[in-house]
Amino acid sequence: MVRVLATADWQMDMAAGFLNEDAREYLSAKRVETIEVILELAKEEKVDAILAAGDLFEFPSVSPEVTNAVAQVLQRSEVPIHAIPGNHDLYGQSSVWNTPQFREINHFHLHNEQTQTEIAEGFTLHSIPVKSIYDIQPQDELLEDVSDEDGVHIVMAHAHDVAVGTFGGHEDDCKLPIDSSKVIGKGYSLLILGHWHSWFEVQENRVLYPGTHEQTKFGERDAGYVAIIDVPEDGSEPQIEKKKVGQIQWANEEFDCTERELPDDFIEFVRQQVDGGIDFLKLNLIGEVDVDALADTIPDAIAACGPMVRHLDVSFDELTKVIDVEAMTNKVDLPMGLREIQSSILSELEDAQGNEEKTNNLIDELYALYRACRDVGVIGE
Repeated sequence: MVRVLATADWQMDMAAGFLNEDAREYLSAKRVETIEVILELAKEEKVDAILAAGDLFEFPSVSPEVTNAVAQVLQRSEVPIHAIPGNHDLYGQSSVWNTPQFREINHFHLHNEQTQTEIAEGFTLHSIPVKSIYDIQPQDELLEDVSDEDGVHIVMAHAHDVAVGTFGGHEDDCKLPIDSSKVIGKGYSLLILGHWHSWFEVQENRVLYPGTHEQTKFGERDAGYVAIIDVPEDGSEPQIEKKKVGQIQWANEEFDCTERELPDDFIEFVRQQVDGGIDFLKLNLIGEVDVDALADTIPDAIAACGPMVRHLDVSFDELTKVIDVEAMTNKVDLPMGLREIQSSILSELEDAQGNEEKTNNLIDELYALYRACRDVGVIGE
């Protein structure tokens, strides 16, 4: 038997521009730390090799800081590492793979050409690197039939498995097709794939996307894992064990604002998520709120929750605005003149229901009016 650890899509030096600055720095540091977790797991599990199926870096050339940080961690590995370039980190003279930091890691083996490597006696690794992001030749056609050959044969590639479609549109401009059923049909015992960031067993115990070691964005359903795989020497079915290594906890949650005590209920909901270990939180607000809550109470609640969580993203897209002109006019007692401006805005809001852009602009106007009045003492807090 040979035991391997399968991983892919580290995406080191990714921008994560949708996160705030502190969250980006936190994510970047954790992505390096999680590589250390992977290496420690490989040691504990006594694996014979680590297989890294492409896109370990977000770009072919990355910052010196990231190059040094990753190379420093990989230097400490006690297990041989076999890696291929993916569509994000193509091999080239000026790529990260050609830096002195990586060339001098003796146990790190980059397969930038299609190779066959014996990773243990009787076990051959067939590596298929990405050579061009525009390549549309099915990668399974690059493999010879090994059904009648001795030993056990494992394939590592970075590709879209045509057996499972488009993965919801993931990088549709980069085809990189492979047909896993044809690979297994040619006598290969195991196919390890990169490109899809979530854990996905295409064919149980035979074809696996281990996914990224740390989730890269909201919506990735099953990220933050590696696989420990035992491959029998007789070519029978491998055994795959899913291992959690990701440290950052992401969550997509809904919060129904209808008839809630705002801002208290909102703040308590976020606090519960944080107490549950969530680092990055995306809240989708649903239900009905009045204009005052939308213009004032909810923004204040979001501001109060900001320091509680590493990153908070709030969506208003599914929130229905209830506009009661009479109630709003009576709620905020403005002097003559300003009261007429308020009534005009509220009337326009009532007419603008269904027009998202116009409604948002009018809410901003109303919010600015109230803030200005409070700032000069016309109305109290």
